Amino acid sequence: MNKIHVTVVAALLGLSGMLGIAAATDTVGLRASASSPSVSNAEIAARAKRLARAEKALREARNSKPPALPAVPASRRPSASAQQPVVFQRSSAATSVSGHGDDDLEDDHSGHGGDDSHGGDDD
Repeated sequence: MNKIHVTVVAALLGLSGMLGIAAATDTVGLRASASSPSVSNAEIAARAKRLARAEKALREARNSKPPALPAVPASRRPSASAQQPVVFQRSSAATSVSGHGDDDLEDDHSGHGGDDSHGGDDD
C-alpha cells in the first residue's frame, strides 16, 4: 500500500471517529444547548392547577364505592328426578385378539435387534 493510501485511510478513520463522538455527545446531551427553553410562571401555575384537579378526581374515585352489581338471574336446572341415569352395559359378544398374522399390531423396531435396550444401532 502506498503512503498516500495509508494517509487517506487514516484521515477517513479519524474523521469518522470525530463524527461518531460528536453524535454520541449530542445524543447523550453532554453538549451545552444553545437555547434553553424558558417556561413562564403562568404556564407552571396552569399545569399545577390541572395536576391538582386530576389528583382530586383520583382521590374521589378511590374513595367512592363501585356501583352495585345486577342481580344474578335464576338458573334453569332440571330437577334431579328428570335426569336420566347412566347405565353401563358390557357387550354380549366375546372378542378375542390374536397377534399372529396381523402385521399392524406387532411392534417393529426397524432393525434394532431383538432385545436391545440401549437404543443404538447394531453392528
